[in-house]
This record gives sequence, structure tokens and C-alpha cells, in this order.
Amino acid sequence: MLAAYYFFHYCTLGIIYPYFGFYFKQTGYNGTEIGLLLSILPIVSFTCTTLWADVFTKVKHRKLFIVSGILVSSFALVPIYFYHSKPMTAVLLAVFALARTGILPVIDSFASSLNDRMPYGRMRIFGSLGFILTSTATGYFFDSFGAAAFVLLYTVFSLLSVVPALLANYDTSLFKPRPNSEKRLPFHLKVFFAGLTIYLSSFAFLSNFFNIKVAEAGFGQTYAGYMWTVGVLAEMFFMYHQERVLKFMRAEYIIIVSMLLGGVRYFATALTDSLILLFFFSAFHGFAYGTMHISVMKFFREKLPESLRLKAQTIYSGVGYGLGTVAGSAVSGMVYDHMGLKPVFFTAFFFCIIGASVIYWYIGIEGKNGGEQS
Repeated sequence: MLAAYYFFHYCTLGIIYPYFGFYFKQTGYNGTEIGLLLSILPIVSFTCTTLWADVFTKVKHRKLFIVSGILVSSFALVPIYFYHSKPMTAVLLAVFALARTGILPVIDSFASSLNDRMPYGRMRIFGSLGFILTSTATGYFFDSFGAAAFVLLYTVFSLLSVVPALLANYDTSLFKPRPNSEKRLPFHLKVFFAGLTIYLSSFAFLSNFFNIKVAEAGFGQTYAGYMWTVGVLAEMFFMYHQERVLKFMRAEYIIIVSMLLGGVRYFATALTDSLILLFFFSAFHGFAYGTMHISVMKFFREKLPESLRLKAQTIYSGVGYGLGTVAGSAVSGMVYDHMGLKPVFFTAFFFCIIGASVIYWYIGIEGKNGGEQS
């Protein structure tokens, strides 16, 4: 059931992640407005993911809680197609984000705990397949039918994720309510999350402006969908072979290498309008996200006690993809408006370098502390 949930959930991400920025541009928003609107999603993630997970661990009917969140988020985007009021769009985006913000961290924590039965990376491959399906299909439907395809496809695949979410079993000690004293992070782990947050902020540059880059280079959104597919295929390769990848070096060093190769992708994207090169460097997504993500999962699973794992997962999602994306969305929008498209990707490159440097600093601090996770 977890594999099925990953498939349908990442189907929705294959629609939202590449095409949200392009959708708003098509409906008349400028770069700063796109950045500010899309920053609502990570602001809610940053402020509410931990609270969402805490409520989830305490409610009596966890399945009902998760399914209700999916249903609300499924229909929250429908009105934005009919009404282009900026205040209403902002409110709907906030409702959408609040309803679904904690679902994936819960599912990821559960799936990672089952790694001995089925490697997490291979389970997550089903999510990558879903992302490929919709990132490719949405580009085609966008070109053929316009903006309506974006909202309709998202709603359909989001509703389909209700079934596996309803069938999953959430009665596990991993989700047992715990006092705050058992969930406090030591300083060196805070440094680790700071590095992840800086790096993950670069993803907003990519998701908000890569499809615009493809359009300004003279290619249709169908090609953009194919490029996202190439990146996710590379991600799937590394997730399937996660045991070999993770044995190659310790998780923290793999994370650093992934960040640096992600930076190479941004640097190259800034410099070229070549269709072939844009396809080639899209494959670097396999390093930039796939290897980093499975390494973070391994880090949580092997270095943190069970009492900290859900907390760490919610921080990774809420702070990393939340606060990081807030900064990335706001900065990328302003850079685009004031400096143009090329500096957007150069700025993302520098975020990758800084994030990798902070993770390297964490390794030194953790070594001095003897690796204690108190």
C-alpha cells in the first residue's frame, strides 16, 4: 500500500512541482508574484508540519485524519482556475498546503522503518514512476488543452491517493506520542539541518523557473516534461541500487557530492539554451535529489533513536522544503524580475556550494562530539 501511495502522491508532485510557476505565468502573474504565491506553500510547511505530525500522533482515528487532509487538498486548487483574485488564490494555497503538509513525512518515516523488509529506495521508485507519468503528460496536456489540464490532472491523481492512504496501518510505536524532552536535537544535528535547508532552497529556483527557461529557449512544455522525466529516471536508477550507492561512502559524504553535482546542473542550465545539453544536465537530478534523499533516510534510520525519527522527518520536510523553499521562492522571483533568467540559476548554484560547505562543517562537529545523538 505504501508503494501505491507513493505512486499517486508523486503523480501530484509531477504536476505541481514543474508546472505551478508556469501556470501562474500563463494566467498573468509576474516573477515576484509567482515567487510570493508559491512561497505560501513552504511557509505553511515550515510553520505547521511539526504541529501536523504532533496532532497525528495524538488523534484516535489516524486514517480519518490523513484521508481528510487528502480530500481537502484535492479540491482546494479547483477554484483558482475559475477565479484569478490574488487574495483568494493565496487563501486557497494556504488551505491546500495545510491539509497535506504532514502526510509525506509520516509516510516516509513509516516506509523507512520497514527498510529491512523492502529497501526504502525501491519502495520510493514507485513515486518516481508517478512523477514521470504526470510530468510528461502534463506538459503535453498543457500544450494541447491549456491551463485547465493542470488543475484537472492534479485533482484526479490526488483523489486516487485516498485508497492506499486509507488501507495503510498507522498503529506503530514510531508514531507514539512523546514528550518534548525526548525530541530535542543536539547542536550538531541543527547544523546538519541548516545545510539541508540551504541546499533545498535551490529546488525552488528549479521548480519555479526551469519550465520558463525551456519556454524562453524556444521549446514547448512537452519538451520540459521530457526533461523532468530524464531527471527522475536517473533518480530511479540510484534509488533501485541504493545498497551499492550507500556502501560506497558514508551518507554525509554522499549528500555533499549530491549537492555539488546539483550545483553543476544549475550552472550549466544558466549557460546553455541547447536542447541536448538541457536534457543531459537534467539527468543530474538523479544525484541532486535521488542519492541525497536516500542518504538522508539512511542517516535518520541509522544515527537517530526512534524517539527522534519522526521529529527529524518533519524538520527535513517542514524546515528543509518549507523554510528553504520560502527563501528560494522569494529570492528567485526577485532575481528573475531584476536581473533576468540566467542569474536565477547562478544563484541556485551558490546555494548548493554553501549547503555542501555546511554539511562538511557538520561532519567535523559530529566527529568532535563522538557521534553522540543525545
